[in-house]
Amino acid sequence: MKQTLLLFAVLFAVMALIPLLHLGARMEPPQNMQESKLNSSSSAVSPLPESAARPEIPLPESSAASMRDLVLLYDRATDKVLRLSQQEYVLGAVCSEMPPSFHPEAIKAQAVAAHSYVLRCREQERQNPTPALQGAALAIDTSRREGYVSEAAAREMYGERFDLYYTTMKETVAEVEDEILLYDGQPIVAAYHAISAGHTENASNVWTGSADYLVPVESPGDRLSPGFETTETFTRDEAAARLSEAYPSIALPENPGDWFSDISRSGSGYITRVRIGETEFSGQELRSLFGLRSSFLSIEYRDNVFVFTATGYGHGVGLSQYGADYMGRQGSSYREILAHYYTGATLARLPA
Repeated sequence: MKQTLLLFAVLFAVMALIPLLHLGARMEPPQNMQESKLNSSSSAVSPLPESAARPEIPLPESSAASMRDLVLLYDRATDKVLRLSQQEYVLGAVCSEMPPSFHPEAIKAQAVAAHSYVLRCREQERQNPTPALQGAALAIDTSRREGYVSEAAAREMYGERFDLYYTTMKETVAEVEDEILLYDGQPIVAAYHAISAGHTENASNVWTGSADYLVPVESPGDRLSPGFETTETFTRDEAAARLSEAYPSIALPENPGDWFSDISRSGSGYITRVRIGETEFSGQELRSLFGLRSSFLSIEYRDNVFVFTATGYGHGVGLSQYGADYMGRQGSSYREILAHYYTGATLARLPA
């Protein structure tokens, strides 16, 4: 039975504001990934093959006819629509999302995820256009290098190592540039994030709806990632100011130690609901309010200060980029990485 996966934008321009890691790479999906209105299916399919030749499975024409089709991107920076080949888009998306220092198999997995996602968005926009996108599949921001970077932008980003880095990325991505992930015959919502909290999160705990291929899996390599755990502090007055600015009518108890209560967590440990005063918030709304790296949080109040300790980086759904890098360094192929993080999705190859 099909359910609608409405990916609402609650993450304070979550993906748009994430600091750059390594060589300027942004480690979560662009904000429009969270605003897309996409469908998923509960039909069972075979997992990705771990070996043998790549399957020649053409996509339905309603989804993507061939690699000859162009990708249209709305650039927020210029208010214009870019028309790119799929090869150009996939390379530029990967350069935007993952540093060349990551393992090649992780880079390939990211390429397949980005390609799958843009085709899913394109089909959705054909069915239910978003006026602000002006006919494009999704939005990017070239001024912030979000969602896509051109060769010229990559030259600035990589600096004196451009020839080595860009050539490496181009050659690695080219090996899988015509491959995407399918579920029930359609490109998947290939969500991804920087670092999980050791387990990925179920999509239904982050967005309205669900997808059978976006379910929790173990991601132990994330625990070795830089910034796996971070701490942010706010005085009582700073916390009150943030809350009252966002919600002017919010009523807070006299004792700050009672402000955050009735915390509910998912099976993966991420906060799903929390009561602040008498108002209930989702974990993602809490993360947004205080600009935290994750909703996998512990909250303490001591000496007039709130201490938020966040584990992981991002919403936790789908592929963990640092987890993928770890898997690649342990000998996993990009096929195995994708099969691990997108449960039950199948690999397909677009016709030329």
